[in-house]
Amino acid sequence: MKIDRRRALAGAAMLGLGAGPAFSQTARRVRRGASSLSATSDDVVAFGEGMALMKRRSDARSWSRQNTLHARNGQHNNGLFLPWHRLQLAHLERIIAELTGHAAFAMPYWDAQEHQTLPSWVTGTDAPLYERQRAQGVDTLDFSAARWARSPHVSRLTSDGFETFAGRLPDGAGMVEGYGHNFIHELVGGLMKRLATAANDPVFWLHHANVDRVWATWHARQAANVYPADWTARTLAGFVGARGEDTGDWRVGDVLETRSLGYTYDHLFPFPVFSAPDAGPPGATRREPLGGVVYRMRAEGEAGRDRMSVSLPAEALARMRAADDTLMISGAGSVAYAATENLLDRSIEIRMTCAGRTVSLGASPTFLHLVEGEHAGHRGAYSLPFRFGEEVLNLIGDQDQPVTVVVAAEDLDPDSRRPPAQGVALDLSLTLTESRWA
Repeated sequence: MKIDRRRALAGAAMLGLGAGPAFSQTARRVRRGASSLSATSDDVVAFGEGMALMKRRSDARSWSRQNTLHARNGQHNNGLFLPWHRLQLAHLERIIAELTGHAAFAMPYWDAQEHQTLPSWVTGTDAPLYERQRAQGVDTLDFSAARWARSPHVSRLTSDGFETFAGRLPDGAGMVEGYGHNFIHELVGGLMKRLATAANDPVFWLHHANVDRVWATWHARQAANVYPADWTARTLAGFVGARGEDTGDWRVGDVLETRSLGYTYDHLFPFPVFSAPDAGPPGATRREPLGGVVYRMRAEGEAGRDRMSVSLPAEALARMRAADDTLMISGAGSVAYAATENLLDRSIEIRMTCAGRTVSLGASPTFLHLVEGEHAGHRGAYSLPFRFGEEVLNLIGDQDQPVTVVVAAEDLDPDSRRPPAQGVALDLSLTLTESRWA
């Protein structure tokens, strides 16, 4: 299908084209951070106007249709999480642009590290983007100091591999979903706490614009072949275009660049936050691997129990306790729980313990897709990744004490006295690599 240039030149919005999915490139959308915007900024005004117009509709371009699309078809807890949400957000931008006449509307993003509180233009009771169903006190909450917010287990934008960052197929969240994404849903609360209603809150869209920005930052640091061929060949469908049309099938490999979808960000994520350089002897710049050994551990869940644990092998502990700065330590694992109602309102807590001392290897509230039937991507267990490195040397010390990785699903509503969540499995891979500085 050819682009309708006459309509574009007349100042209409960029359109999602239904035959052969593509987006017109006649205007460039720039997504800007919430901290640089006010209630009178063009994109904030357009978002408020667009949401109001969509809420008055009952057709394919309605606000409720976008929430239903996310609740039923949204990819979660697997490696398609990032491209699916990128496409839904890009389509919503075009619907709002078409309905409001703000041709270059770009969804603002809210980065809780950069702008520690929710912007006033979504919290004021007279603001067009206000939502009354949010957690008590969230309007003034300092997200940078709240629980889960300073987790060291979020994405490392300069070193994470594809599956670690983006997730696995058919099941398994990546770091960007399991940590940087989930806790915002929990802390904002209200509609955002439940997948069935989350997209009704305008904060959902600001948050997912930032999640997409994190992907754009990681993508910019990767080699061209970082994406698996079977992943890029997948297709996603069911999105609603600017005129309410079905936009057809979208190949994942065609949506890796934001520019190909007609938008950019005012600036990418400050990746040094997630990057710490190695500190070797004077003049050394890197460690060259010489060879190593991999230890694999697994614990199966027991009926009626949420706790699972594995102990590190004595041989591995002895080598780590004798380590100097030439030993490279890499631990990676995942925990899985049965995806049932009983897993809602939980925090997955992953800890390493030794001689009464404890360090967190991961902590994340659950965000759970329980829709049955149409989506095979949601039929598996709920899975959360974790990792560790040389920092655990401070925990294990130099004494001959066992070291255990323990996981539990903490109930965030303990007064309800629910049965425990059902643990499925705890998997851990520990790689010890001998190296030399060069």
